[in-house]
Amino acid sequence: MIRSRTATASGDQPRQPVTFRLPKTGGDPYFGLGRSYYYEGEKQGYWRLIRIRQRGKLRGVTLVPYDVVAAFIRSQGRAEA
Repeated sequence: MIRSRTATASGDQPRQPVTFRLPKTGGDPYFGLGRSYYYEGEKQGYWRLIRIRQRGKLRGVTLVPYDVVAAFIRSQGRAEA
């Protein structure tokens, strides 16, 4: 269940999800980062992952907030410049 924002009226911006699921293998389709990078980023305090689990279940879904990760990547690009 990935919710997407609608494009602007001019239609020049691509649709970006609000959240997306952690990739099972390889990198995610938006930034190319793997599961371990997201877990380490959360551990370092760069972002918070969203965990959803039904009551009584052992496993759930981990979602990544797109805007927070995108802002982090932009800030790292500015820090190097």
